[in-house]
Amino acid sequence: MSAEPPASRPEPGLCADCRHARVQQTARGSTFWRCARAETDPTFVRYPRLPVRICPGYERNPDPRP
Repeated sequence: MSAEPPASRPEPGLCADCRHARVQQTARGSTFWRCARAETDPTFVRYPRLPVRICPGYERNPDPRP
């Protein structure tokens, strides 16, 4: 069981196993999910609102994070 309340760490949804998702951590310990598709395609949001339930750019990562 996590010591943090659920609202402080939302589930990422599709980003959790998308090959375009990148996890960014700040020096203060905050975690953000960044979409790498936004770097080349302006129709994607760089830091999408979580949880992402529908995404036209979603591609399952063949080697998911542990």
